[in-house]
Amino acid sequence: MLRAAVQKDAAALVEQFLNHELPHLLAVDRHWSDEHLHSMRDRQVVTLFGPIHLRRAYYVGPHGGRFPLDEQLGLHQRYTPVVVQLMCWAGAMDPSFTQASEVLHRFATLEIPNRQIQRVVNDQAAGALQWMQQRPADKATQPIPILNIQTDMTGIPMRPEELKGIKGKQPDGSAKTRQIKLGCVFTQSLDADGEPQRDPFSCTYLSGFEDVSDFGKALHAEACKRGYTRARTVVFLGDGAEWIWNMVADRFRGVVQIVDFFHACEHLYTLCETLEKDPPRAQQLFDSWRHRLKLNGLPRIIAEVTERATALDTDHAKDLIDQLAYFRTNANRMTYRTFRRKGYFIGSGAIEGACRHIVAQRAKLSGMRWSIPGVAHVLAFRCLIKSNLFDDYWKSRSLAA
Repeated sequence: MLRAAVQKDAAALVEQFLNHELPHLLAVDRHWSDEHLHSMRDRQVVTLFGPIHLRRAYYVGPHGGRFPLDEQLGLHQRYTPVVVQLMCWAGAMDPSFTQASEVLHRFATLEIPNRQIQRVVNDQAAGALQWMQQRPADKATQPIPILNIQTDMTGIPMRPEELKGIKGKQPDGSAKTRQIKLGCVFTQSLDADGEPQRDPFSCTYLSGFEDVSDFGKALHAEACKRGYTRARTVVFLGDGAEWIWNMVADRFRGVVQIVDFFHACEHLYTLCETLEKDPPRAQQLFDSWRHRLKLNGLPRIIAEVTERATALDTDHAKDLIDQLAYFRTNANRMTYRTFRRKGYFIGSGAIEGACRHIVAQRAKLSGMRWSIPGVAHVLAFRCLIKSNLFDDYWKSRSLAA
């Protein structure tokens, strides 16, 4: 009750100030010579203290009508900039637009329908994404010892109209999800035990449905903003997907390439299951070879598998050789002992975690079905927030205004 009373009085003060004082301070009565005052019009505006009635002048000219006071205040529809900021944060970070509406009601006593939050997020996302892409590079000039770049894909449940022509894993070849690419860039240091650790608040993220070429261009631009050209070493870490290393060859030549150790172990376990049909023996073989793989023992593993394949039937041997192709292709990316001695990460925890906390926790909940623009807009704000750039973006808008 006390909060409601305080907000009611504050709203009354704000309403009086905006209606009677601010127009004179901003000189909004000054208009273009080819415009003329048409009328005074009222509008309900939602402020941080609640709704108020704003009375402002409506000018008409050759190019149409406008409200100078609305422009000076930076209103979006009927919401003030700070309310828009809260709507974008809640709409992106809460599990649903309905819960975002509830959160704004409980914590800010703002009665904003979930559909309005969704519309504002969709309206504002393009500007946020453009700022993210065009923001100035880091001002630091000192060299960066190690710059890390990681990328991955994850599926998002989509509406049927968004899945036309998309091949999937359903029995009839159809799909229920559409792949979105996610990338992150961060710096690292060593902890007290000499183990690599991500520098706090150093991760920046980006996401997109575009093709590999365009996504690689965007990821390269983000890396350049983070110090790619002044880094002593750049490490690119991903799973063994062909599209990743094609992108590296196209945009990131000369970087240290590492296949995520845990993805490599998944393939190694499948290889062991093919060799040993008895599960305990397959597990025992995997434990031994996993340790060997971590100690740069991949050539020995390949040699042993090749030798054992000669004693198997043709189909079985062909299956093993096909599985070995993954390891042969990525052999130079699996010298894990060497990488560890140089202080590099060998696990893609940063991007795997991002697939969960940026995408899955907002876009892959039960019953969700998205359009491409809808989920792209939400994820644009989630990337901005998780990159610790949300406040910088709104500050830049305030300064521009």
